[in-house]
Amino acid sequence: MTQDDTIAGPSGAPALGTDRSEQPDFETGRPRLGGLAVPVQFDEAETKIIAAIADTLIPPGNGFPAPSEVGIANFFGRYTTPSGFRPKHYPYLGEDRLKSTLAVLGEEFADSDAQARTQVLQRMEKDDEEIFGQLRSLVYYGYYCADSVIAAIQREIPAGRDYHGPPLPYGYLHCIEDWDDESLATAGQGAGYIRTEDVVRVDLSKLTWLNGRTTKEEEK
Repeated sequence: MTQDDTIAGPSGAPALGTDRSEQPDFETGRPRLGGLAVPVQFDEAETKIIAAIADTLIPPGNGFPAPSEVGIANFFGRYTTPSGFRPKHYPYLGEDRLKSTLAVLGEEFADSDAQARTQVLQRMEKDDEEIFGQLRSLVYYGYYCADSVIAAIQREIPAGRDYHGPPLPYGYLHCIEDWDDESLATAGQGAGYIRTEDVVRVDLSKLTWLNGRTTKEEEK
């Protein structure tokens, strides 16, 4: 891909590259619902490191599963920009950048205890805020859209009893009571209707500030 093959992206987004047959309209179209039709693939070591990153950022407990148990690496694969494309969609993380970061962390990171992994990620957050933020975004989005996590929110958090993960196509219909005839008939109780000919003009003569303004306008 040459510089001539790219055009500037909108709103500060990276430049766009040429389209490719294996991911049609990837760079010029809207993000595909559900992520990539052909996800980025990770080997066993990379999958292990992604799981370790996620489990460090969101430790399991209190009825919530570990991110490594909800397919977080698969989510990474569906929302990471494939190699050879310009990252156009949030969080603008490309396959090459992600895999080079995983290689730097190495399996040693995945095999470390939680405290050691936390220290490594804290250094990353300080030294390379961009890649840390991209990893964190994918972890958060991937974790909190998982069915088992949504079930945990509904089960473990009082305010989450009616939480419905996917807003479409049914939104909150599953937890909103139906409007029956009686509810519809009494919905406006306490309200009333005044015919136009019965509307009485408000007496503004007592408003001295308004009278003063009116007098000045008349003098002009």
